Amino acid sequence: MSRPDRSIHRPSQSADMRPPGGAQARPGPFRSHGAPHCVVCGNLLTVSEQAVGNSCSRVECKTHQVRQQAQADIRHRKKLRDRVAMAEQALVQSDSIPAGGDRRLGVLPSNQRRLVGISKRQLRPFIDRLMGVISRAAAIRFGKATLEDDGAGNQTPADLSPSQLAILGNGCAVCRGHCCFQGRGHAFIHVETVLGYMQRHPDQRPRDVLDAYVSRIGSKAYEDSCVYHAETGCTLPREMRSTVCNGYLCKGLDEILDQLQDSSPEVFVISVSDYDRADPGDSSCPSTRVAVIDAQNVTRYPFVESAERGDDDNITSSEA
Repeated sequence: MSRPDRSIHRPSQSADMRPPGGAQARPGPFRSHGAPHCVVCGNLLTVSEQAVGNSCSRVECKTHQVRQQAQADIRHRKKLRDRVAMAEQALVQSDSIPAGGDRRLGVLPSNQRRLVGISKRQLRPFIDRLMGVISRAAAIRFGKATLEDDGAGNQTPADLSPSQLAILGNGCAVCRGHCCFQGRGHAFIHVETVLGYMQRHPDQRPRDVLDAYVSRIGSKAYEDSCVYHAETGCTLPREMRSTVCNGYLCKGLDEILDQLQDSSPEVFVISVSDYDRADPGDSSCPSTRVAVIDAQNVTRYPFVESAERGDDDNITSSEA
């Protein structure tokens, strides 16, 4: 007498995934339980969509999100510019600067990083890369290789007057290097940078060039930024910097340059603020600094704010 078959007959996994007709079904995008929703259409976001933003991959949602972000950026920048105008008015009221005059207003970002010691773990890869760049530059200099365009050029307009260049430089100094973190690990030093330095110093051997660059690295730099980004600014002289570092203009400096080319203002009132804060008027994290600059000087002031209390003209002050 045969035993009854007690095995449980389950359809195979492959059969479970086959739709009617036998074709293999493709697994859909994975949406985890409790995933955030698209801020536009409200659909749950896939894992890949969460990694790149807060809207889904539908064209309509992406377009709407980009438009909203652009409008938010415009409103945010207007708040910053209003803050500059308010600071200028308060400086006039406090007799810190004279009323009137040929002044323009500008808004720049602000370096909010802290100074830290440069570790060997950070320095070793930088020097290794620098040695490779110098080696390739030396090969080109002695005719053993040819220079290829690395696409790293960034030139400031060449028709600027010395005073205009000085105003841009002073504006950059007030900011204290918000953009310098982009040079982390390489300082934008490419073969063309080193080759230019070698041509200006034909008596220096490659090891001398390496020493020249390494000797400019201080004991401290701003955290998670370029190794040459020190409290006093860039520790490299201009002739040793890349064309990116010498020629790059942030959005704030670009707007100042437009004003310089449209007219010849002698003085700018500059507000240096953290672009990343949603509310530039948030007093819990004061990052607004004010400076008045011209081609010769940078005069820094604590941020002053006119108190809006009817006819009361009192001035409140907070150091940024």
